[in-house]
Amino acid sequence: MAKTLPELPSSLQQVAVFPEDSRYAEVRSNDYKVGQPKVVILAETERQVIDTINYTAKVRESEGEKFPLSIRSGGHGLSATSVNDSGVILDLSRLNQIEIVDEEQGLVKIQAGAIWGEVAKELTPHHLVISSGDHGDTGVGGLAVSGGMGIILRSFGLTIDKVLGATIITADGKKHWVDNEHEPELFWGIRGGGGQFGVVIDFLFQADKLPSDSEGFAVPIIVQNIRYSVTDLPAFLQEWHQWFDQATSRLSSILLLNRGAEGAIVIQGKNFWYGVESSEAKAVLTKASELAPVIEEHSTPMDYSDFVKPENAPLEGKNTAYGKNTLVKELPLDIVEKIEQLLDYPFVYGVELRSLGGAANEQVSDFNAWPTREAEILIAYWVNNQHADESNEFFQPILDYGQGIYGSYSSDKSMEETNRVWPPDVAEKLRALNQKYDPHNVFTQNRKV
Repeated sequence: MAKTLPELPSSLQQVAVFPEDSRYAEVRSNDYKVGQPKVVILAETERQVIDTINYTAKVRESEGEKFPLSIRSGGHGLSATSVNDSGVILDLSRLNQIEIVDEEQGLVKIQAGAIWGEVAKELTPHHLVISSGDHGDTGVGGLAVSGGMGIILRSFGLTIDKVLGATIITADGKKHWVDNEHEPELFWGIRGGGGQFGVVIDFLFQADKLPSDSEGFAVPIIVQNIRYSVTDLPAFLQEWHQWFDQATSRLSSILLLNRGAEGAIVIQGKNFWYGVESSEAKAVLTKASELAPVIEEHSTPMDYSDFVKPENAPLEGKNTAYGKNTLVKELPLDIVEKIEQLLDYPFVYGVELRSLGGAANEQVSDFNAWPTREAEILIAYWVNNQHADESNEFFQPILDYGQGIYGSYSSDKSMEETNRVWPPDVAEKLRALNQKYDPHNVFTQNRKV
């Protein structure tokens, strides 16, 4: 045991990993950062989560900010706050149970350490689906308190919109069940406010129940991969926006822009149709091929779970991507020109545009702590993390135009960035919840107002 730490409670001693442990290298990192924590707790029970929080709070009485607490479910958060140096990492990956409470009603209880690929795999035979991200290794906990923009967002909304209730352990080590009737303010806050109030250990979700499909897919989607060569980006993006906006909400679309040869822009598109192959699906996806000259295109019907398959890749801190984003309602000419300029640098991985709208915009702005319900497009800028400062400067004009940002899709941990996640009225409510549930700032690693 590390000599600098007080003795752990007996409940944690068998699930603690210290630097001298042979397992340490496997559990100290997330996808974006190699951590150097003093201890990692591989929690297996609710009691161990509570004891870890209480232990951390006690050590912080003397160590303060020198002893941070990070919460890791999947370890794929861009801000990399799920690991730290010189503190404790509370790893929830062993709290990963998935329980179908009521198949007909679509009620599903999921622990925070499960990953979305496993959730989709478990739900698919029951014709159930929960709108989630598009990476199978992403943890349930981080996504379900922050947002959740995935490939069926326009059909079913954000992940946080599907949370009916949750169990959270707050900074005082107390357990709370929260929903619309039980501590509704805290329930509002954990759906979009992230992990700044405590550790959510399980969620009750409202999954969508789907009819059986004669083609054999329980949760059918069509994935269209299409690559364009574009010389007039403003015209293309205007047509792309009109195309998905005028289509049914069964359609979602993601573009990745990069500079091509001779001034052209190469755009890799992924379009997702929720549902079976039909004349309507064919017409909409055929229209995608008419937006610009196509280099290649193919479409594949599959189950939703086939697309978000878990990879169970090791977390080694090797991902070099740095991301910024903003949410916009439309793409005027001057903003598209600035987007095109972003592609001129050698350290750029690409500019991503995601279609929003549909079910994601049907909730009122105060339904939960995700206030940006009018946005129709997410713009994300991806670069090598060694050029973060330059990229922040280059992206600033686009950021100033946007209506807000998706906090969990940003690598920028600054307070200035956080102030853009939540507008003043929402931030005020979140701040009041912080004062009530975490007055001593135990959960400083998460984005906090």
